[in-house]
Amino acid sequence: MNSSSLFSIIFSVTFVVILFGGLCKANRVVQVDIINDIGSNIQLGLHCKSKHKDLGSQSLAQHQHWGFRENLNFWETTLFFCHFVWENQSKWFDILEANRDKDICEHHPCVWSVRPSGPCRLTGTEKCFPWN
Repeated sequence: MNSSSLFSIIFSVTFVVILFGGLCKANRVVQVDIINDIGSNIQLGLHCKSKHKDLGSQSLAQHQHWGFRENLNFWETTLFFCHFVWENQSKWFDILEANRDKDICEHHPCVWSVRPSGPCRLTGTEKCFPWN
């Protein structure tokens, strides 16, 4: 076997491995669910988006929830951020950050409780985060 044939075989095998790995990762979907736990009878306004997709504005009554589904990109850099407003408050938070959430939220909805002190991810072990 000459070096040209060997190179072609190695290149082909490498290409197939990369393509197959990419296709497996391409179908990874995360469900995000956001719950208004700001306080008694306080309306929560929110607007979520990524660099390429705007999910629009929402308004949630106490304990009401809203959510979305999104594919994680191949590079696992998917990022959705939300702007939250209530009464005289205005806060931001990265509600879907692939590196942080992929292992916890890939097989179960990623449920977030939005509280005055910051959002808490309820999926898995509850973990609260500060506002951005």
